[in-house]
Amino acid sequence: MSPKPTPTDELKKAPAWLYSPYDECSQERELCATGEARTLGQADAEARKNLASIFEVHVASELTAESTMTQSFPWQGAVREEVRRSLKESVDQVLETVEVKKHYREKGLSYSLASLDRGKASDLIGGRLKKLDDELSVLWQRRNRTNLRRITRLYLERDKLNERYSIVAGTPRIAPVSWKELTEWRQSKSRDEALALRIGQAPEWLTEKLRELLTESGFRLVKGDSNKAVSVNVESIKEYLNVSGFEKYTFTLNMTSFERGEKRKVLAVSETVTGRSQSDALLKVRHYFTEYIEQHLADLDLD
Repeated sequence: MSPKPTPTDELKKAPAWLYSPYDECSQERELCATGEARTLGQADAEARKNLASIFEVHVASELTAESTMTQSFPWQGAVREEVRRSLKESVDQVLETVEVKKHYREKGLSYSLASLDRGKASDLIGGRLKKLDDELSVLWQRRNRTNLRRITRLYLERDKLNERYSIVAGTPRIAPVSWKELTEWRQSKSRDEALALRIGQAPEWLTEKLRELLTESGFRLVKGDSNKAVSVNVESIKEYLNVSGFEKYTFTLNMTSFERGEKRKVLAVSETVTGRSQSDALLKVRHYFTEYIEQHLADLDLD
């Protein structure tokens, strides 16, 4: 941590960095920006804000610059929002390393010079890129169409994060899969394969999530018999809880895939929560169960 800068008050000659930040900064080692305000604290904040604008998080309406009009994802809005949130978290982490190098005051105004170390930023963003690449590589190797949404989200987040990486590192990193490969693979898959969805006891929000993911994966959901089928059921057990006004439940999500009548794969996950009633407790596992379905649907081996 560098020492806190001391303001230079009413210098006869304004410092060069006021108008040209890189007169004080090394462009090879850091990114710099200035801020102007009434107080030093406000000037610091403005300088940090101006530096952050270099990494402005913006996800275009298209999935990627290489996307085509022939490829349509009805869920792309939800994916873009997930990517936007994740990108913001990554960029915010990088911006926490910003330091204020210089202060200057003149005619009642304060000026600040903020600096971001390229090496630190590259390490932070590069670490996140590696995690995305590792996960994307594993999913791409399996090529389960039920992972289409996850693959698309990872690709888009990686693509946008790589743009930020190239700002600090100078050059982008090569992706483990291209957008052209991804779309050609998706188009090669059947979009109208029949699948029977058998629902036992399960909340509507859970079955809607399952329908959504299966449909976008190219399955046509049917009633009755089909070569492929998925059953879903949520069991609940009331646990002992000696707390007035609250109840404790263990909910277990069971999903099973079938092919030509034969059981193929079984998935089960449990979560114990408390609530004022069974329905209230069930709502508390909503995020956990829907995330589980999205992460593990491919484990049912429906391809």
